[in-house]
Amino acid sequence: MRFGLFALWASFCGLFTIVLCLSGMYLYLDPKSPDVETYRTYQLEQPLRIFSAEGALLAEFGDRRLIPVAIEDVPKLYLDAVVSTEDKRFFHHQGIDWISLANDALDLLFTDGVKRGASTITMQLPRNIADLSREQTFVRKFREMLLAIKIERELTKDEILELYINIVPFGKHSYGVQAAAYTYYGKPVHELNLAQLAMLAGLPKRPEAGNPINGPEWALDRRNLVLRRMRDTGAILQEQYEEASQTPITARVHRRELDLYAPYPAEIVRQEVIERFGHEAYSGYSVHTTIDVDHQQAAQDAVRNELEAFDRRRGYRGPERRISVSDEIEDIQVLFVRELANESEVGSMLPAIVLSVDEQSIEVVLADGQVPTVKWEGLKWARKSFGDSGVGRSPQSAYEIVEIGNLVRVRQEDGNWVLVQVPEIQGSIVAANPRTGAITAMVGGYSFGVNQYNHASQLQRQPGSGFKPFVYTAALANGVTPATVFLDAPLVYNDDLLETAYRPRNFSGTYNGPTRVREALYRSINLVSIRVLEQVGADSARDFVTRFGFAKEELPNNTQLAIGGGTITVSPLEMVAAYSVIANGGYQIEPHLIAKVVNQDGDTLYQPAIPVVCTSCGYEDTGFDHSDWSNSDSYQFEHSTQSQNINLAASQVLDERLAFLVDSMLRDVIRQGTGRGALALERNDLAGKTGTTDRAVDTWFNGFQQNLVASSWVGYTSQRALGESEFGSRSPLSIWVEFMRTALTDVPEFVPEPPNGIVSVKIDPATGHIAQSDLDSAITEYFLAESAPIADSVRTSSDTHVLSPEELF
Repeated sequence: MRFGLFALWASFCGLFTIVLCLSGMYLYLDPKSPDVETYRTYQLEQPLRIFSAEGALLAEFGDRRLIPVAIEDVPKLYLDAVVSTEDKRFFHHQGIDWISLANDALDLLFTDGVKRGASTITMQLPRNIADLSREQTFVRKFREMLLAIKIERELTKDEILELYINIVPFGKHSYGVQAAAYTYYGKPVHELNLAQLAMLAGLPKRPEAGNPINGPEWALDRRNLVLRRMRDTGAILQEQYEEASQTPITARVHRRELDLYAPYPAEIVRQEVIERFGHEAYSGYSVHTTIDVDHQQAAQDAVRNELEAFDRRRGYRGPERRISVSDEIEDIQVLFVRELANESEVGSMLPAIVLSVDEQSIEVVLADGQVPTVKWEGLKWARKSFGDSGVGRSPQSAYEIVEIGNLVRVRQEDGNWVLVQVPEIQGSIVAANPRTGAITAMVGGYSFGVNQYNHASQLQRQPGSGFKPFVYTAALANGVTPATVFLDAPLVYNDDLLETAYRPRNFSGTYNGPTRVREALYRSINLVSIRVLEQVGADSARDFVTRFGFAKEELPNNTQLAIGGGTITVSPLEMVAAYSVIANGGYQIEPHLIAKVVNQDGDTLYQPAIPVVCTSCGYEDTGFDHSDWSNSDSYQFEHSTQSQNINLAASQVLDERLAFLVDSMLRDVIRQGTGRGALALERNDLAGKTGTTDRAVDTWFNGFQQNLVASSWVGYTSQRALGESEFGSRSPLSIWVEFMRTALTDVPEFVPEPPNGIVSVKIDPATGHIAQSDLDSAITEYFLAESAPIADSVRTSSDTHVLSPEELF
């Protein structure tokens, strides 16, 4: 009797202790557990996607690939597979399967090392949503049980199951069954067969090590286990089980390929969106940009091809590294393949290791074990590079170029393998619509994988002569005309702060005597530019050129302003904005990449209000057919996204007559000056200016057609000199020409007509005065009406007066 009372008392005390402990744990853990509303409103994490103006996919950012799917769109067989495998009493418990929990407790007590978990589908939600630790501890399990009970009270079974199938990991960065279906089978879940559905149902157990790519044997066993449980629960028939269990693995990795890989503009867009929206951007946001796919592809091809051509001119620098080969190694090919496992491709350039060398060819091994032969045609270009000192003689045999064990780069060109190397030189180009500021193309370097620095937007370098048009515009606004003659002759500046006198010079080292302003610009004559600046005044010129978007405090107040030197530093993107003022007739625009940001439901979250040149402003008719545009898909997209906003009018910062005069002078740069390489495009409506800094550290070409402005730059990130034979008229102009060749396809030619207030006068090219009536060499020049020369009488050639230097300056 006394023992029975003691046992009853002990049982009561034990039960009380358990209840007290559980209550204490509840009070401790409940405040730390996420609110159930977290699960009802859980935002599925999806990649941030960047699209072109046409809707082409340019980039995806985010570790998780997740495609939401409603439960009614998921095959019942898959739901049956999940429930049969993960939680067969799912529809009968209230969050905790007490039967499974009791069985596991007994197994844990009486069977050493057995840990099955007993987690229901509902209990698995917290670890995938609330990021609970996956370590098998009692505290974590209790929290899961606590949250499961809460969830079951607030959500229906279908809501719980739908959330589960959308968030669990399946490996290969895919989360949720729809993303997994596309990742492994390349199609939506409702198109999968029974064997494939069973395979997916089993993956959340070991999503990385046990998926059909990384662990095919385990995945096959797991799939067949799922099928057996489906058969045992009556979800499928024996015949279905037998057929599906005999089906081989058909999974392989399917990724949505980018329509165009455009990392430089995509990264700028990503940073801007993250700055604005934070981590919320990774919840399925899509960004529609201003990038034109054809323009972007043309820009990427132009930069890559020219930088490789430049690099070849500098010779072959040798292998990237050497792999030592011991005589004791029997199969060096196996060793080389192992070494290549950690090497990355750079564009189309594949890493390879030289396996054998013959007189006129080499054999290399690739990372996949292939052994292609590089013949002499693909080798003979490789003259030895001596850096800034030049290149050696042409090689006579392959032995002079490489040796066994050299890590090199190769690629296929026209079906043949060639030796290549990753260029050290960098380059960039950026293009925009001068009326809207919409950036249509941006390339910030040779390879984003090698160097993420964006030389189109982040670069700050001296613009050289590319800055002269802005100084000349200031001069034209202050009484100078395109026909004004200045003396091209040496100048000397004495400064007590300098050890020696400053003697600016022309790049050619020659002098031309009396020279008209127009000629001085298209021939890029430094000494005339300096004399023009001195007549206008450096401070006055600094004030004026701020109209093009430059900060006055960053501009030198001396002769360096005239030749784009000194403290002036700009990016290609800033040069595009500045040249757009000339191209559009005098209006300041804002280059931009983002057209709009939408969420996964298609709601517009952000759409910048961008100043644009109004349709009746600047050059009204550039040959662009607006009726065709308004009926296009692109117009419908832009119109629908902009209809909710008021377009801002771009500010007029320049008299359109000045814009016309400078435009006409820059067209002469193409026709007969340093930009003659652009004549290859066979158009009369191109304008631009080369730029080459001291020692050719930076080389530029900035140019436009009235519908498109583009700036290209070539140089070394380390600011090394390019060499005496490199100018803005070489590599940068080549990039610009190749880009424009594609970008201006089907764009009608447009040469602006002189606006009101511009007069044309026949002048003597030698003096800049009104031409004599019998002068055969007379040319037409444009003037502001108030600055045009006035003929006091009709003169003949016998009246010619020779100007003295004092009269010229």
